This record gives sequence, C-alpha cells and structure tokens, in this order.
Amino acid sequence: MHLFARRQPFGTTAFAPGLRFWGLGGDAASWDRLDVGWSVGDLDTMASMVVSVADAVGLDVLHFHYAVPFARIVHEARDRLTSGPPRTIGTLHGTDVSVHAADPRVRPQLQRHLASLDEVTTVSQAHAALAERTLELGSAPTVIPNFVDLNRFRPPPHEGPRGRRPRIAYVSNFRAVKDPQSAARVFIGIRRHIDAELWLVGDGEEMRSTRRLLRQAGVDGDVRFFGLRPDVEQILPLADLLLVTSRSESFCLAALEAAASGVPVVATHVGGLPEVVLDGETGFLFEPDDVAAAVRAVCRLLRDDRLRSEMARAALDRAELFSTDVVIPRYEALYADLVDEPAMIRQMVAVGARLWEGVVR
Repeated sequence: MHLFARRQPFGTTAFAPGLRFWGLGGDAASWDRLDVGWSVGDLDTMASMVVSVADAVGLDVLHFHYAVPFARIVHEARDRLTSGPPRTIGTLHGTDVSVHAADPRVRPQLQRHLASLDEVTTVSQAHAALAERTLELGSAPTVIPNFVDLNRFRPPPHEGPRGRRPRIAYVSNFRAVKDPQSAARVFIGIRRHIDAELWLVGDGEEMRSTRRLLRQAGVDGDVRFFGLRPDVEQILPLADLLLVTSRSESFCLAALEAAASGVPVVATHVGGLPEVVLDGETGFLFEPDDVAAAVRAVCRLLRDDRLRSEMARAALDRAELFSTDVVIPRYEALYADLVDEPAMIRQMVAVGARLWEGVVR
C-alpha cells in the first residue's frame, strides 16, 4: 500500500510493514484545518508523484478520500499514465458535497472528475442521497461507512460510584460547520442546573470565539482545554457523554468513537448522525439551534445513572456494527471486484457487507 498526502498524518510516528508514505512536507501548524487550499504547483507535484509510483510498482487501485483536492490529482495522474492505469475510486466526505458541490465555480469540474471514476462511495445513506441530488449523479454513491478500531476505543475499567463532577466531552476541529459556539451555549445552560465540567478536545479557527463566549458567561473555570491530541481514545472513555453541535455531518466519526468507548452522545439531528446515534437508544438527538432541547437531554442523562448505563451498553453494541472487522472487508470486496480477483476472495469478505446491509435495513 502507498499512502499519498501533503504531510505525514497527525500523531503518526511509524508505519506498518508494507505501507509506504509519500508526502509533500510543509508546515505542520495547520493540523487543525481541513487542508483544501492546495496551490497549482502542489497539485501538479502530487500528481507527478502518483504517476512515478504507479509506473514503478504498477498500482492496481487508486483510491482517494475527499474529492477536493484529490479528485483532480487522480484525474491528472491517470491521464499521464501511458500503460496499465489503475482502477479509480473516490470517497466523498462532508464538505465535498455540503460546500464545494454547491459552488458553481467548482461543481462542473467536480462532476467531470467523479464521472470518470470506476466507483464513487460515501460514508452514510444521508450523504449519498445529498451527493446524488447536489452533484446530479446518475446514481447514488455506494455507502461504506466510517469504521472504528475497537481495540483502540473501548470503555475504561469500572470506576465504581462516581465521586466527581459530570464530564461533558466535545471533540472538534472547531470549524464553523461544527458550531462550537452552540456547544458553549449548551454548557452555559447546563451549568444553571448541574455542576458539570466541559472538556474541549481539538483546536481551530472558532476556538477563540468559543473561549470568549465561555469567559463572558463566567464558566470558563469549569472548562478543560485539551488542544490537539492524537490520543483521543485516552480521553473519551473518561467522559460521561459526548456533545455534538454540528450543522452538517456526513457521518461524525467522533460520535462513533464515543459509542465504542461506552459514552452516550447528545447530537444534532443532521446528515448521517441518526445512522450513528440512535435517538433514545444510544443517545439523544436535537434540532440545530435548539439549545434548550440539548440542555434538557444532557441534564436528563447526567441525572439518571441507570439510563446512562443502558445507553452506554447500547452504544457499545452499535459500535460493533462499524468495527474494522465489519467495514474494512467491504473496501476489500470493492477492490477485488474492480481488479477481478477470484470469486473466493469476494465470498470471504461478503459477510461484512451482509452485516452492514442488515444495519441499514
């Protein structure tokens, strides 16, 4: 496997045997941002790098995540290859559809690049429907959800009776679409009823305004700022619930990681979140901007230990349906189909696909 990216993934110190990383280097200070501002030179350099590797080793499949900027890179790389071009797959994520597909300057090129792929996938049924409608695709993308490593994200050892303040976690890149100010407003409302603390994990462009809102309300002393962390699995299991206030989500991996950690989720009813968080079973959903409903849901969970324990168990069961053992075979099956591997391989990985189809139904 060959991994192409601008820079080495955040928190990565080494790669598994058989995986080779190819990067452009650059400033690591932008880990908190979704990096779509590639220059023409960067795009060309990455395309040339892909071509060089493909010519040297003979890539079978070229698969990108995030159409912007990678659909263009894959399109240009394939056009430059003179023999044996790889099969191409693109996976659409949030802003590909919610932002870039709505931009009339970007949409025509994006549509053209996607139409040239062998397969288009995305991470939830909701995002597939949105992509088909917004990009005017001939058919909806194939849904292969995000996954979670259950060996990494798991509940902590039993703590016994809780002799501390309740902990509310909020994990985000603090972009406007995540609406962290609403998370601050929800916490301000919660503090009128419960002596809780808020854990902010991550960083980004909206952090300053979020901190200002908390400070003006006089609750910033009840907030712990973790900053950017590669070890979220060490933090989430110690929280009592995860709060999500996004205005748009293709899936919400943080909600899945919380579920795998045995942590119920209180989240906005948007995008793919209802496919991850089962309202009333593994957490509660509320409408965007309905701060009062979010406050009620959080307070109900924090006051009812039995309900929270029941939801934590249900969340663990839900997370198993998105485990690496279930989801990764679906990608392997797709690769095998595209490169026409023997039918036995497809039979070996079909169980994961059947399990996921049962979840969707």
